[in-house]
Amino acid sequence: MIRIASPLLLLALGLAACQSAPPPPPRVVSRAPARPAPPVPSEVEGAWSFSVLGDRCNARVAHREMTLAVTAGPGQQANLSLTAPSRGLPVNRPLRIEFRGDGGNWQIPGRTSRGRVASASMPLNQTGEARIRDLLGGGTVKASGSGVSAPALSVPDAGVSGRDWYGCVARLAQGAAAKPGGDEAAPDKAS
Repeated sequence: MIRIASPLLLLALGLAACQSAPPPPPRVVSRAPARPAPPVPSEVEGAWSFSVLGDRCNARVAHREMTLAVTAGPGQQANLSLTAPSRGLPVNRPLRIEFRGDGGNWQIPGRTSRGRVASASMPLNQTGEARIRDLLGGGTVKASGSGVSAPALSVPDAGVSGRDWYGCVARLAQGAAAKPGGDEAAPDKAS
């Protein structure tokens, strides 16, 4: 004997047959987590090196994140340049190079180049010589201004090598003072 199912059961089975299968769940694409940008160190410690080439006295305080170069002469000027090879200095902008140390605190105006090198200069007068002595005594150098994110550079005491190198700078400054118009006490316009 054949039994017929109840009409409600047939209706439920009919409706179930008419419905399509549910869509598959969306495919989840897993991505490797983004690497965070390496943090910008707030301060890095450099190491001194010195050279004298003819009438140029060159000094560098270098670290891979920041380098300060000081070139004195010819022309009774001392030029400072800061580089931050991987980042940190904007292109073609004014900024200030600042020094803080036990010997003194000062800042001089400068400018960055298209190559992101910050440059500033100061005369080799009494003020300029004092600032170079401050650097040789140790402290911190940094650039400040719009778009600057470079770390500060910790400058160690230059020791005996720095004092020997300073003799080259002093000779250039004395030569400037001995020339007409080479007034050693001229006011410093870089302040």
